[in-house]
Amino acid sequence: MRRTDIDLLRVVLCFGVILAHALLIFAVEPRYHLKSAEPSMMASAIYEFLRPTLMTSWFVLAGWASLKSLRGRGPWRFLRERATRLLVPLIFGVVVFGSMIKYIELSHGRDISLTGLHYVEPLQGGFFEFFPRNLKFIKQVTWSHLYFLAYLFLMSVLVLPLLMVLLRRPPNLRVPPTWVVYLPALPMAALLAIFNGFWPYLPNLIQDWTNFAYFTLCVAIGAGIAAWPGFEVGMKTEAPRLALLMVAAFAGVMICGESTLGRVFIGILSWAAVGAALGGFARLAPPEHPAVTYINEAMLPIYIVHHAPLLAIGALLLPLALPVWLAVTLITLSSTA
Repeated sequence: MRRTDIDLLRVVLCFGVILAHALLIFAVEPRYHLKSAEPSMMASAIYEFLRPTLMTSWFVLAGWASLKSLRGRGPWRFLRERATRLLVPLIFGVVVFGSMIKYIELSHGRDISLTGLHYVEPLQGGFFEFFPRNLKFIKQVTWSHLYFLAYLFLMSVLVLPLLMVLLRRPPNLRVPPTWVVYLPALPMAALLAIFNGFWPYLPNLIQDWTNFAYFTLCVAIGAGIAAWPGFEVGMKTEAPRLALLMVAAFAGVMICGESTLGRVFIGILSWAAVGAALGGFARLAPPEHPAVTYINEAMLPIYIVHHAPLLAIGALLLPLALPVWLAVTLITLSSTA
C-alpha cells in the first residue's frame, strides 16, 4: 500500500533542499560555491535549522525505504538496483553538473577542495573553454551535493546485514512506551559530541568519517522504524511534543554554536525534527494526488539536476543587489520550476 504521507514528506524535503541551497548563498557559512558579499543573519539562522533537519530526514527516509525495497527484491537485486539508481547518476552528475558547479565556483574566485575553501583568482573565459578539459584534473572536478548518492550507496552496502536481520522478523506492531520514541536522539547526539561531528561540514569521505558514521546511523534508524510499525504509531502520538523539543533544541544550537554542547543539541534537534515530521505527516493522512506521486517519483532526478541551475540563477541575480528575501524567493522558485 502506498504511503501518501511519506510521499508528501519527500516532496516537502526536496523543496526544502532547494530552499537551503538558495539561503546558503547569503548565509554566514563560507564553504559554498557562490556567496553574497554581505551575509544575512536571517538567511543564516534559517539555513542552520534546515541543514541538520533536512539531511537527517533524507537519510532516515532512505533507510526506511531500503527495507521496503529489499523486501521485494532480495539482497543481490537490491544492490544492483542501488548501483543503477545511485552510481550511474553520480558519475554522470559529477561529469556534467559537477563541471558546471565548479566553473561557477572558480569564476567567483572560490575553490573548495579536500582541504577546505581557498580563494583564487577568478577564472576567465567561457564554460566550454573550461569543460571538458577540467575532467583531466581532479582539483577541477566536484561532486558537490551529489555526495549524497555516493554516501547512500556505501551505506546501503554497510547496513545490508542489518536489513537482512530485520527482514527475517515479522513487523513489530507493539506501540512502545512514550519515552522510547525519544531514545534515538541519544546515540545521535553522543556520536556527534564524542567525535566532533557536524562542524566543519566537508562531505568528501576522507575527512568526514564522523558525519558519514552519523548518517549511516540515521539510515539504520530508518530501517528500524520500517520494521517497527508500532514505533511509527508512537511518533504519531508524540508529534506535537517532538515539534516543541525541536524548537527548544534549535534554540540550544543557536546559543551554544560550534561546541560539544552544540553538537548534542544538533543530535536532539535532528531526531526531534524527524519524529515530528514522520508523526505529523502521518497525522495528516493526505489523499493520493497525481502531482505528489509524480514529484515523489521525480525527486531523485530533481535533487541531481537542481543545483547547477540554482547557482547559475544566483550568479545572475547577485549583481542586482536585491533584498535577500526577494533574491532567495526568486532563486528558489525559478530553480524549482
